[in-house]
Amino acid sequence: MSKELSDVRLSDLLPDSIAQDDNVRHSAEALDKQLLDMTSAVDLPSIYVSIDKLTSTQLDHVAYGWDASVWRDSWPVSMKRSVLKNVVREKRKKGTLRAVKDAVASIGSAATIKEWWQQEPKGTPHTFEIQATLGNIEGTLDSEMQEDLFALIDDAKPVRSHYTFVLVRQLQGGMGVDGYLRPVAYSRIRSEAVESADVDAVAGVFVAARPIAMRSLVGLAK
Repeated sequence: MSKELSDVRLSDLLPDSIAQDDNVRHSAEALDKQLLDMTSAVDLPSIYVSIDKLTSTQLDHVAYGWDASVWRDSWPVSMKRSVLKNVVREKRKKGTLRAVKDAVASIGSAATIKEWWQQEPKGTPHTFEIQATLGNIEGTLDSEMQEDLFALIDDAKPVRSHYTFVLVRQLQGGMGVDGYLRPVAYSRIRSEAVESADVDAVAGVFVAARPIAMRSLVGLAK
């Protein structure tokens, strides 16, 4: 019958050649308590695969433990989960193009990146251009979102690299159609001089359009 990890004692694992030594046996017994404490915490790593089940406060603590460079307690829970997943993943690949794209995507933005050798004409070595769209996220302020976006890029990019940044804000517009109708009125006047007269009216449609507006912010990071 197999044993649970919590039921195993260090003294049970000692080889026969030293198991009878009092000093070794007492040392093993002294270490058992520390080992049991570690065993009780063995399930803690599962917290990282349960991010979608954590509360807002729990996410704050996990982010602190992972030394998240960009974090706000005021973020919506959905955004906290997205950024925290990215923090855990990006610790292994900071300084890469993929890390920058994932960092931007973690706050609900999409980015197009051109490295210096992809530009026409070619740019300065170790520079890149990034164009990002930033949608409206409930519970956040535009100014905070822009600050967080810059901070995430700075944290993910190679230290030696500089970039030109273009931010495209997504603003909503619309088109409306209004109609009006004036019915045709008919009247008939009988007399000797005028036998009949018709009065016509018109029907029309008025169309008003409000175009989508787009605003760009261009900045140079040094």
